[in-house]
Amino acid sequence: MADDPINLERDVNETDSEFSDSRTPARPLSHRTSASASLLTKRMEADLHRETLRETYASVCKLFVWKAEPNFASPWQVRPQRQSSGSAFVISGKRLLTNAHVISNASQILIRAYGDSVRYIARVSSVGHDCDLALLEVDDDAFWKNVRELELSGNAHLEDSVTVVGYPTGGDNLSVTQGVISRVDILPYSHSGMRLLCVQIDAAINPGNSGGPALIDSKVVGVAFMGRSNADNIGYIISLTVIRRFLEDVRRNDGDYKGVVVLGFSYQRMENEALREYTKLDQVDEKLLPDGITPSGVLVSQSDPMRPDDDNLFEGDVVLGIDSFDVSNDGTVPFRDRERVNLLFAFGEKYIGDQVKMTILRNGKVEQLKLSVKIPRPLVPSYQYDVKPRYVIWGGLVFLPLSLDYLRHEYGRDYMEKANTSLLEPLTRRFRDFADQEVIVLSQTLASDITVGYEFKRTILETLNGVKIRNLRHLAVLLDECKDDYLIFGLLHGFSVILGREKAERDFEKLLKRHSISSARSSEI
Repeated sequence: MADDPINLERDVNETDSEFSDSRTPARPLSHRTSASASLLTKRMEADLHRETLRETYASVCKLFVWKAEPNFASPWQVRPQRQSSGSAFVISGKRLLTNAHVISNASQILIRAYGDSVRYIARVSSVGHDCDLALLEVDDDAFWKNVRELELSGNAHLEDSVTVVGYPTGGDNLSVTQGVISRVDILPYSHSGMRLLCVQIDAAINPGNSGGPALIDSKVVGVAFMGRSNADNIGYIISLTVIRRFLEDVRRNDGDYKGVVVLGFSYQRMENEALREYTKLDQVDEKLLPDGITPSGVLVSQSDPMRPDDDNLFEGDVVLGIDSFDVSNDGTVPFRDRERVNLLFAFGEKYIGDQVKMTILRNGKVEQLKLSVKIPRPLVPSYQYDVKPRYVIWGGLVFLPLSLDYLRHEYGRDYMEKANTSLLEPLTRRFRDFADQEVIVLSQTLASDITVGYEFKRTILETLNGVKIRNLRHLAVLLDECKDDYLIFGLLHGFSVILGREKAERDFEKLLKRHSISSARSSEI
């Protein structure tokens, strides 16, 4: 009798079940075939993922940088050359993106691609120190044979897994670190002090990692750039929004990056009820406001006096809205879904020549203004790179402009705790009273026969022979033109240094030689 195919299939299954664990039910052949195919698919996907990663790694390069940094405390000197390393990665247009702090003050940059043994000469084509980004180019065609460009795409959201690729210290080979995005916020960038959008991840960013890409699905969502010295496993990456703005600024200006722009005002929050009542903020009729703008905002405490009156905010104005961004009483604006960030975000995609539409409350009335954005020029310059310090020496007195670089080189990173209060006070005056205004510091008095009895240092110079000093060049002009028998340097708090002109000029070259100073002035003065 012919076998019943149904019974035969059943018999086969029963036979298989006899050799299986008695606790495990028999699996149909169709299920096994499906499981095997699924396993094969997963293996193929894993192999494809590894291949994609290998291609991605080919885009990440190691930088070898030699630096000779200036000394702002002794501006005629250059600090000893030192070597450092960093990371960079290939983007469109045969360019490499890295951090500005990696290549700042560089005298030479060499680059080596992943898996290569040859180091090629790289050069800086554009740099934005305010946003800590730089573009590099390599002229040797051999470098470009085995690299591929990475795509800038996507956005970083909370709890997204991110992979940071680079060359941190502790080894010479590529390093891969994974973390989770834990915060997106406006924070000060350590390289410039500028407050911009950045992304916090729960993975350490170590020296050497800087300039490497942060990836989600092999696409760039940021650039690694700083960590925290007082916390473990916390790192920060530059957001894609800032990166795109940098690249667009470079494109608009033929490679000559102009910089992040601001409106030029400082403010205080309006969370206090009495403050809102006094400014009549609570009495604003919402019907008079543009769509999306509410009766909330911040109070203008200072504005840039260098701006014309018809293109400026004034002390006492209440900023209600910036373009379509509604400003809250705590100084924040909406940012994606239910997140909020500092109102500086509203200027994040503006460029030189752009205007912003401001909704303000002035003297109790709602007004609409169109104001121009500009490059910030604070009274005391923030950190400066790729420039030589400016100085003037006369009669053993060393003068230079007050800057954060001077404070940092003179007092160290804790200058806010160690510096004279007279040198810190100008930091609170954010804006210049006139375009070329500078605060001039008598940084030190060189020991000599001319300066016996004077030991002034780290104090502010106010006048020369009764003339108020505008800036360092103005001081140099006054010194050159002075024919008086005595020069009276008026210092802060009524102190003075008085030197005889003829004796100071006669012994000046001898003084410079004794202190191994090659020039009495920086080259551009």
